[in-house]
Amino acid sequence: MNLREIQNKIQRGQRLGLEDGAALFESNDIIRIGKLAHAARHKLHGRRVYYSVNYHLNHTNICKTGCDFCAFSRKGSESDAYTLSIDEIENKIEKAVSKWGVNEVHMVGGHNPALGFEYYRELFSRIRSRFPVLFIKALTASEIHDISERSGIPVEEVLKGLREAGLNSLPGGGAEIFDPEIRRRICPGKISGDEWLRIHRTAHRIGIPTNATMLYGHLEKAHDRVEHMLRLRALQDETKGFRAFVPIAFRSPKSGTDAGIRACGSVDDGFLHLKVLSIARLMLDNIPHLRVHWPATDLKFAQAALSFGPDHIGGTNLNEKVIRDAGGSAAEGLSSGDLVRFIREAGFEPVEIQGA
Repeated sequence: MNLREIQNKIQRGQRLGLEDGAALFESNDIIRIGKLAHAARHKLHGRRVYYSVNYHLNHTNICKTGCDFCAFSRKGSESDAYTLSIDEIENKIEKAVSKWGVNEVHMVGGHNPALGFEYYRELFSRIRSRFPVLFIKALTASEIHDISERSGIPVEEVLKGLREAGLNSLPGGGAEIFDPEIRRRICPGKISGDEWLRIHRTAHRIGIPTNATMLYGHLEKAHDRVEHMLRLRALQDETKGFRAFVPIAFRSPKSGTDAGIRACGSVDDGFLHLKVLSIARLMLDNIPHLRVHWPATDLKFAQAALSFGPDHIGGTNLNEKVIRDAGGSAAEGLSSGDLVRFIREAGFEPVEIQGA
């Protein structure tokens, strides 16, 4: 299948399938693919590019899963392992709100055996009481599953309890790649792709919106990426609960522990990054927002990428640690003014948004 046939299919309003996505990844015509993706994003959002004023808060780095690609997590016995108290978290958020005017907190940590359901319920309740308009995006599906397993409380009841305490949405982390064999290699301690989808389906059903991610540039092939997108698209058809898709390039100083896992972080991989974004916009026709996650690349790339499908440049990402610990070299955080300027310099209209 060539690009002309795919373009005709798009113009007829037909959905792209597995063969179409694979053909797009095989093509070297990134400019033409980008134009198709840009037309699709323009149809959805015009010249608008969204950003959020958000603060990253990692409440603990203790995690029992030991994913090979993660440079952030620690065992409880390590000297730099930590767990923040609820008072400490509240103080950090207060400083972020007063200093930077953040209106969204992005909170993920690890599978910490010492933190149970009651810790998180009290945590979100305290945050909501103190900061009533703050948007709380917290806990990956894998973390929700871990809390459920250790507490003996069904996933749905965990989610309902956290929602009642103040949780607004779930981030998309932990999706990685849904292929079971690849997950066995890169994150054997995490939940399966099926379980990740089940938890997000449950969240959507009870009114909690979520995001979705895809970790690419390691062991996966083109068809693995396309199948991952198609499974997200199928769930979105069913629930309409995904707000944004965020593809993230694999990079980690730990990748040397497995010679079969390669990092995809060099300038030479820029074409792959643009392909993933463009093809995601064309395949995921029912997920409203596509985000280029600038901490995983850099701002100059993110600016260029806005013409290849994405409508969201991400957030201020103040205090982001996970990607930086994995070798990311982007700035530690930006002001909202910085993001507005970068969006305008790229020729788009900046629009602030929460939760996407």
